[in-house]
Amino acid sequence: MNGNRVNSEGGIDATTSTTNSVHSINNTASRTCRVRSRLGELNPLFHKRNKTEDEKSFPPHLIKQARKTGALQLSGRGLTSVPDKIYQINQSDKDLPTSLEELTVREEDAWWNQMPLTNLDLSSNALTHLSPKIENLETLTTLTLHDNLLTSLPRSICRLEKLVRVNLSRNKLRELPVDFYSLPELRYLNISYNEFEELHPAVSDLHMLEYLDASHNSLTGLPNGIGFLVRVSELLLSHNHIKELPSDLVNMRSLQKLDLNHNDLIALPEDMGSLRKLVCLYLQHNDITQLPDFEGCQNLQDLYIANNLVGKLPESFCSNLPHLKILDLRDNKITKIPDEISLLKNLIRLDLTNNSISNLPLSLGSLAHLVSLQIDGNPIKSIRRDILQCGTNRILRTLRERARASNENQQQPQLKQGDTVSLNSASTSSGTFVQNNSDKMGADGLNSPRRPAGGCDEDTTFPDKHNSHTYMNVNMDQPSGTTAAAAQAQSMHSMQQFAFNYNCYEYMKMDVSKFVNPYFPYNNCYGTLTSTYDPHYPIYQQPIPYQNNNGHGGCSIYSQNIF
Repeated sequence: MNGNRVNSEGGIDATTSTTNSVHSINNTASRTCRVRSRLGELNPLFHKRNKTEDEKSFPPHLIKQARKTGALQLSGRGLTSVPDKIYQINQSDKDLPTSLEELTVREEDAWWNQMPLTNLDLSSNALTHLSPKIENLETLTTLTLHDNLLTSLPRSICRLEKLVRVNLSRNKLRELPVDFYSLPELRYLNISYNEFEELHPAVSDLHMLEYLDASHNSLTGLPNGIGFLVRVSELLLSHNHIKELPSDLVNMRSLQKLDLNHNDLIALPEDMGSLRKLVCLYLQHNDITQLPDFEGCQNLQDLYIANNLVGKLPESFCSNLPHLKILDLRDNKITKIPDEISLLKNLIRLDLTNNSISNLPLSLGSLAHLVSLQIDGNPIKSIRRDILQCGTNRILRTLRERARASNENQQQPQLKQGDTVSLNSASTSSGTFVQNNSDKMGADGLNSPRRPAGGCDEDTTFPDKHNSHTYMNVNMDQPSGTTAAAAQAQSMHSMQQFAFNYNCYEYMKMDVSKFVNPYFPYNNCYGTLTSTYDPHYPIYQQPIPYQNNNGHGGCSIYSQNIF
């Protein structure tokens, strides 16, 4: 019965049962050990390996491949130490052959065809230190050590005089050996995401350096003499605690990108204009209250100053940045945008979100390349809310229309109340007749009919400002019932708004069929006209915007009579 002995009473022998249980436990334990062993081999992250295991995990074929290409890729292998074979990879075996087989070595494996190691990638491992033997890799030009656990570097690393690129980001470094800064060919240095509290003044000795990334550290300042890094084109210092910039920073004449966001800066050097090649400047999340005029920064294209304490833009700010394309001023204390904003001819994006701006200058509408205007979170009073909600194109069009109307009003002769003008003799052949005697027409369009509910429509049915060929404004005293103005308007088929301001009309005779648009805006400000209905003309049951302010602001109603 299943291999178990049965005693005389029909039961299973206790000795046999115990033996089977022991064998079962041993088998289970053996399988568990094998699974754990395989897991340790498959994923070294779950097993902290020693140096012996690191040596065994280094396959010989990588040595051959590295000697052919000059590059050794050991990224993400869970190494806790660098195998000694790597430090000896440039030491070829040139001893005399000991057997006939060694004489028949393949041509590509011959030592005289080997390339010296120039690129070593040890990133994304668990390295805590490097051996001083790294000096044996004197032909290295690129050393990649990011995403490890390094706390220091050996002094012998300074003997790698051919190093051009060094990436030490995302480690636990607090300092570099002083001799490291004497590397004569170093052009790229990345020490971001470490624990540096200061940069050694000797960093200025890296005369060939072109790229320096020290972001995401704990730097409180920059050393004097950093201005000697005249070849640096990108300087990244974001997410530190820098409170002040050294005055010689502006001597970095090759600088094109400067990133200082998320620091504790309260001011910038006044002579920032000396950075004549600067293209991108990032200053978000600081405590800057004033901006320099950037005189000389002719090439600046991207300027980010969001989340600061800037209260205003300098008067000469706009005239000094002719090539600026992006201006981010969100979350500041700005109360006014200068009219000189129109000098930023190449501006594409302007972000003014969350400031204290109540009025937008009309000159803003002249920016032909502006495609993104963000003004949410401002107490804008000069433009209706429904227009603001329609987006950049609608806002800019409104500003352009108002600027054009303002220029036309300045060119027209001013009439006083009581003056009489003959419409027939007026120059209205172009379809526009504007004689505005009232300064009550505000920037928010008191004399303009309001759009219907839901009106963000882009057609010109209800214009926000009088346009050429669409608006007729009659400001004068005329006898009751005179139809000259009506006849004049009927001859203008593109007329869309007809305003009678300061008049003596009681009713008007006008045939709506003369107009293309049945929703004919009608405006009667400070006038005596009380009806658009003439008993001699039929009543058209069509709603029209009818506005009669009588001096009390823009009150708009809809009349069921249309003339």
